[in-house]
Amino acid sequence: MKGSIIALIGALVIGGAGGFMVGKKATSGTEAELVGDVRSASRTNASSLSYSPSTPVASEAVSRGPRVDSAEDAMSLPGQNNRLRALMDYYAGLGPSEFQEEAQKLEELPWSERIMVGYLLFARWGEEDPTAAMAYTKTMGFSGMFVKKTVVQSWASKFPQEAANYYAANAGDFRMGSMMGGRGRGGGSAASVIAMEWARQDSEGAMAWAKTLEGSDQSDAMKGIFRQAATDDPAKAAGMLSSITDDQARESAQNTIAREWGGKDWNSAKAWIAGLPSDQQEAATARALRGLADTDPAAAAAEINSLSEGSDLNDTMQSIARKWGRDDPQASAQWVMQSGNEDARAESIGSVVSSWVGQDSVAALEFVNAQPEGSVRDSAASSYVISNQGGDIAQNLRLAETISDEGMRRRAIGITATAWMRQDKEAASQYIDTTEALNDKSRERIKRFAEAGGH
Repeated sequence: MKGSIIALIGALVIGGAGGFMVGKKATSGTEAELVGDVRSASRTNASSLSYSPSTPVASEAVSRGPRVDSAEDAMSLPGQNNRLRALMDYYAGLGPSEFQEEAQKLEELPWSERIMVGYLLFARWGEEDPTAAMAYTKTMGFSGMFVKKTVVQSWASKFPQEAANYYAANAGDFRMGSMMGGRGRGGGSAASVIAMEWARQDSEGAMAWAKTLEGSDQSDAMKGIFRQAATDDPAKAAGMLSSITDDQARESAQNTIAREWGGKDWNSAKAWIAGLPSDQQEAATARALRGLADTDPAAAAAEINSLSEGSDLNDTMQSIARKWGRDDPQASAQWVMQSGNEDARAESIGSVVSSWVGQDSVAALEFVNAQPEGSVRDSAASSYVISNQGGDIAQNLRLAETISDEGMRRRAIGITATAWMRQDKEAASQYIDTTEALNDKSRERIKRFAEAGGH
């Protein structure tokens, strides 16, 4: 699969999936936890690369797909590459007056297809007629909050000042989307997205705009600017820090630099961090190690003792373990069990086991069974069951029943029972009714969830 297509898929998951995955009715409590875990169990490993409509890779992909007359035709093509290219080619040929009609057709598509089609549509609409695209998002209800950022990124990729002016006048429209998960490294708030796009064209203009913002908006915008600057030249980006007068924004920016620099040159990053104020070195070191983990997780693991116990250590261990686990889960698991404290190990081991199941489920199960009772084993066992939904149902249930944490046990059993219900409703229902691993309240919740098909 070409890098340009992989980048698009990563962006679909990060930037577009959230809003379109929201169901037509809300789910709460245990059912909501089960929904999240079912989706985690079935989701493939998507790249966290971001996509900007103005980048050359997008242009390279356009005009190489089969010619189609509608998004529906594009989605009927064999092969995901063909579909993506055909969609981009199709949307590239639309006039400004045609986008709204296409947006109205999204409701006719299955939600999984709506994610891909919707992202590409709003990214293109945001380039061609962003004010109309923004106006339409206000008619979309809850999901409109998520695609606003897609539109504003496309807008800023061409006309950052216009996008910034719109954001200033409508900042409240973007708040909920950020609170619902739009502040991750791959996503970023609207202020961060605008600033990063602007910095690609005019770093001084982007900085001048960021300084007019306040609070989290300024901090987020600085992150966007310095992420872009540090990607190009981390040493030069570090030299720009003196221009920031707000302490919070400056510390946020230097943490962003630390992460990018750590991935490029750990030794240089470490030397620079040593010159920061002593009370800021721990956070910067943690970010630099996470950056190093992006390129060499084993090397990052060897440096984990640079951090003292606390949230920075826990978060960094989890990041390293997840990335190392994709390449060598056995080595990653061994490192986790020898590092940090019990909380850090429990938070880290789940992602390792999840990757391990996909590569060698037998070895992963042996590892889980070898662990003593406690939070680390609970996390490992829960992750195994959730990740092994294509495996032996009876085995999964036996393992799930050994989880001591009630919430984890309920989720692991619930997900497995839901899958079993699709194959043998009577047997699955009988199990839920008779197992001693569940209390009556959990039985009823799981049965409602399972009978609803896991939605």
